[in-house]
Amino acid sequence: MTSANVTNGSKPYIVEDRPMISRSSGDRVKITHTIEPGKEETGCLTCFYSPPEYPILAKCPCFDYPEYIVNEIKASQYINIRENSIEYNQPTLQPAKSDTPLTTVFCCGHSPTILTVRDRISTIYFDDVLMDSIRNDTRSCNPLHTFCCGGRGEELRLESRFCWDACYRGQSIGSEHCGVLNSCCCCVPCVPVGCPECLCPCAARKTIFVEDAETAVKIIAKARDDARIRLQVMER
Repeated sequence: MTSANVTNGSKPYIVEDRPMISRSSGDRVKITHTIEPGKEETGCLTCFYSPPEYPILAKCPCFDYPEYIVNEIKASQYINIRENSIEYNQPTLQPAKSDTPLTTVFCCGHSPTILTVRDRISTIYFDDVLMDSIRNDTRSCNPLHTFCCGGRGEELRLESRFCWDACYRGQSIGSEHCGVLNSCCCCVPCVPVGCPECLCPCAARKTIFVEDAETAVKIIAKARDDARIRLQVMER
């Protein structure tokens, strides 16, 4: 570690090899904006919360997950625009740890009745290839679709395309999403735009669910451009 990288109170933290990692203060990260995350809706058929003791009822059309876990999920969501990056949490849920020897044996260490939040926090710096394009990718008639079938809010898309916008850039080496494939071969370097994300997780694209996608696009694009100018970072 060079002296330029040692944090020292309120002095600037400078990383010469990658300027976008730098920040104005060595002991803190400045948050410039917050964006309201999208609210998950279950659709018009869902009328009840499942009883806390029976979360399995959420698999039925008329029941949502227990109210306590729904509230925990909502409380865990955030989208912070920082001086050099965007950080967001799109949490999911999972069974809590088992609390008795019996459930440990028969439920593989999980509780059969209690749910807990599992955070999925991502940080994307403004010089990342994903920041090439920031756009509103909300589906058409989103309020109607959400009322009938549920939804997670409006969709903000971060992506990097080439070849007249017909292909996404791929991740050719070392993708953490490719599992066994990553140990024996490289991932595809490009992905056609029409290919579903579930089939091609290596494509350079991310979806963030927000309350107001148009406003979020303007805020993130301005923060990205300001950071690149301030730190004199050229597009990759």
